[in-house]
Amino acid sequence: MAGARLTCLAAGHRLRGVLRDDYLMRMVRQLAEALARISGLRNAGLLDQAAAELDAAFACLGGIDPRLVRDGDAPFLLSLVQDPSRREALARLLEERDALRAARGAGG
Repeated sequence: MAGARLTCLAAGHRLRGVLRDDYLMRMVRQLAEALARISGLRNAGLLDQAAAELDAAFACLGGIDPRLVRDGDAPFLLSLVQDPSRREALARLLEERDALRAARGAGG
C-alpha cells in the first residue's frame, strides 16, 4: 500500500514538472511572438501600435500593470515580480520599452 502511494506521489511530481515545462514553453513562445510583433511595428515606424502591443505584453507576460511600467525604473519593476520566468519576460519587455522610447525620441 505504501509503495503504491509513493508511486502515485512520484507520478504527481513528474506531472507537475511536465506542466511547469509546458507553461515555460508557452511563455517563451508568447514572449518571442510579442517581441517580434513589437519590434516589427517599431521598425516600421508604427510606434503607437508598438506601444499598444507592448502594454498588452506587459499585462499578459510580465504580469504587471502597464501604467506602472511607463514611469517605473527597471530594478523597481523587476522587484515586483517574484516568478523567475515572468521576471525574465519583464526584463526583455523593458528592453523593448527602452528601444521604443529611443525610436520616439529619434522620430519626434
